[in-house]
Amino acid sequence: MSDASMPPDLASPRAKSPDELVQQAMHELPYGIYIVGSVRDGEPNGMIADWVMQVSFRPRLLAVAFERSSYSLASIRANRAFTVNLLAEDGMTLAARFLQPREGAKIRGRSERAQAVVHRKLDGVEYSVDARGCPLLGEALAVFECEAEQFVDAGDHELVLGRVLDARLLRSADPLTSVYTGWSYSG
Repeated sequence: MSDASMPPDLASPRAKSPDELVQQAMHELPYGIYIVGSVRDGEPNGMIADWVMQVSFRPRLLAVAFERSSYSLASIRANRAFTVNLLAEDGMTLAARFLQPREGAKIRGRSERAQAVVHRKLDGVEYSVDARGCPLLGEALAVFECEAEQFVDAGDHELVLGRVLDARLLRSADPLTSVYTGWSYSG
């Protein structure tokens, strides 16, 4: 492909740093949109995640990537239990409820008032809990109940490998993905 036929951003790669080019390319990777459920001190919690994938058939294992400072990661480390709720394409409104971190102070630069807010993202959401207290969302396309087996250092994130103890398809629909939402968590 000649420079003349390439998109403008790719025709002159010297205009961007190698890291910017990598970031731009990684921004295009499609992801599913999930709500990962956890529980701490009997209180269920959910967080939005898109770095989730199956990594094994036998046993059935899912990998989920967490920021090291994640409230959910700390909860999963404490009790080794979590759920993965795959959202359906009509789940944008539900997904948007989970975009904030649990603790407002996690986002630098917020006012003192905004930092003091604790986001209880499950308030007003239809859900049940599994045997270990983790939330299963009523509007999900599919739900997975998992037991954390391994915690793996992965750069600035941590991977949790979870054995799937149970899973259910709740309805028939297309999954919600970053292609549909336009959201990216490419860093």
